[in-house]
Amino acid sequence: MFILKKKLIWLCVVTVLIFTFYEVMLKTKTVRYTGENGDWSVEINAKLAGLEGSHSIKIRYKGSGTVERADYRIFPDDYEGGYPDFDNKGNYYWACSDCGYYDQKDELLFFIAWEERGKAGEKAGFIDLKRSR
Repeated sequence: MFILKKKLIWLCVVTVLIFTFYEVMLKTKTVRYTGENGDWSVEINAKLAGLEGSHSIKIRYKGSGTVERADYRIFPDDYEGGYPDFDNKGNYYWACSDCGYYDQKDELLFFIAWEERGKAGEKAGFIDLKRSR
């Protein structure tokens, strides 16, 4: 009877270890944050594969001018970037691997400041990014 209990305990421990290994190392987790305002549309896709986190950021300008320069920050993590190179339609795509994974918040705040070609002054805007999966 004692040997049977011991084997059952070991079986439970091994099962838990296998399940934990699968969840941490093999299962890929993904999350998407999206939001927009009158001038911008933003999408962040984050992926966690094993212990390596990565994300991509798609930024699309919906305004009428041509973006010459833009800088942004993502809160609460205070991640920041700047992009001088948008395509003709005002789109920019950036991706990185082993650079972090967003999943702890249901909502992120995206702040962007930009300059339009031929216009004086800088514009700024805030976008609430909602978690969608």
